[in-house]
Amino acid sequence: MPLLIEWSASLSLFVMVDRRSVIGSHFYLSEVYLREAEGTGWHAPEMVELITALLEHCRWNEGTLNQELCDQVMQSQDVMTTIVAHAVEQPRLHPLADYRCSEQGLWFGHPNHPTPKARQWPPQLLQDEKPAYSPEFGATTTLHEFSFPVAGLSVQTNRLNALDVLPHAGDQRRAEDLDRVVLSMHPVQADLFRQDARVAEMIQKKVIGDLGPSRWHAAPTASMRTWYLEGHPWFIKGSLNVRITNCVRKNAWYELESTLVIDRIMHRLAQSKDTTLAALCVAQEPATLHWAPPEGDEADQRWFREQTGVILRENFCQRFRPERCLLSATLFARDAQLVPLVLSFIAGSTSAEGHDALPSEAQSRAWFQTYLRTLVAPVMGLFFRHGIVMEPHLQNCVLIHDQGMPRQMLLRDFEGVKLTHDKGVDWLTGESLHPHVRESMTYSREQGWNRIAYCLLVNHVAEAILALSWQRPALGDALWQDTLDELHRVRQTLGTSAPELDALLEGGDLPCKTNFKLRLLAQADRQAEYVALPNPWCVTRAVGQEVAYG
Repeated sequence: MPLLIEWSASLSLFVMVDRRSVIGSHFYLSEVYLREAEGTGWHAPEMVELITALLEHCRWNEGTLNQELCDQVMQSQDVMTTIVAHAVEQPRLHPLADYRCSEQGLWFGHPNHPTPKARQWPPQLLQDEKPAYSPEFGATTTLHEFSFPVAGLSVQTNRLNALDVLPHAGDQRRAEDLDRVVLSMHPVQADLFRQDARVAEMIQKKVIGDLGPSRWHAAPTASMRTWYLEGHPWFIKGSLNVRITNCVRKNAWYELESTLVIDRIMHRLAQSKDTTLAALCVAQEPATLHWAPPEGDEADQRWFREQTGVILRENFCQRFRPERCLLSATLFARDAQLVPLVLSFIAGSTSAEGHDALPSEAQSRAWFQTYLRTLVAPVMGLFFRHGIVMEPHLQNCVLIHDQGMPRQMLLRDFEGVKLTHDKGVDWLTGESLHPHVRESMTYSREQGWNRIAYCLLVNHVAEAILALSWQRPALGDALWQDTLDELHRVRQTLGTSAPELDALLEGGDLPCKTNFKLRLLAQADRQAEYVALPNPWCVTRAVGQEVAYG
């Protein structure tokens, strides 16, 4: 089908797509063609020309344009080119063979993001085109370790002893004496940390010990700053002061505290035996560590907290086994030939040649219906019954399966969880929190609904449906109907008012996050806005409706 995009009054784009989708979820079947109002006709531009033209014709925007965006888009394209070349050249395990492979097999990133693989690494650390700290090259690398005086160390835990936590945050055998502790750090973060004049002086005075590479070999996961150590009880999630896709990925000081609050809430929820949350499964995050000099002003201390901060996340592979855990983002991503990986997975093959076998439509629908049962009810139950806003996008969800069949959905990333003003804040009763921590954790009800509806239905389910209906566009409509049926089923079990879900089920719009506008204006992710997409279940009413992004 031909898709015409009127980008502005002076620029049009044209591309062939495989289906009519009211929310813009297509497979693209041709080059993208451009036509400017003063031009002579259509032509297929090179990537730089395409991006430049799109940015130059953003006349609807009244703010200051992010001139770095073109460079970030091109850098993202270059990274993907290198990743795909490596994937084709190197014999490797299938990305869906086990958990680690899925974390390191996300070669393209989110297809609807303008800069899915943008990484502003320090130039001096990029001598090798395939750095060991980029997950897609399948490497393990050593973390970097520093020693610090016990004075200034903060270890905060839930249900754990601080002395039991320390050996998992760094190799304490390397401490120079009993009055010092060792913390691990991302090798890039370590390089940036050492460059600070305050740190350099402390290293010179032996207040901080630069111990160099650890003896621990860890695998970087798709998030870049979270490390997987096989057999280790915890993932190590450290700061990384590098812009990855949208954000600089540091552990903000207030997130270190809010993570523990959410961990306590989730533990209490698990003990409450709420039957509507029977399918809920989360990765615990019961410990954070950081070091800051005891003396110094508050700004200095916060800076050190954010540079050295570590979150310990449960290694759920020890609970479920690595071969049963798969990152959802990779499950619905594409292989080096742009074939969705999930098709061979459902068909029962995870070999390099497995994409030749397509599951039947009935098999795909049965699998997807089971998948939805693991995902939708926990997210909706948390929001409507408890005011808890998870962020169930593809990189925050890990599918637990039995020989390919979905069994549970593990939700993770407590630092991103929010509580609604109308209901969720009740969980904070008895908590003594800094006002900024409390503010960072709370959302209006509208903000909360926009977030979960976008992450769940636009980011997650729409991508799953697109992948499952490769070469069979009509199957997509059936899978959307399966989604509607699951939403109706969940609505009947909630046992509380759910006006936002009711409105959606009656044909209301879907909220969609403005990722492009966010990058265009160089804004922080927390400033994201939402626009309305037509309801995917009201196709006959929405056909021909214009969707005006931004």
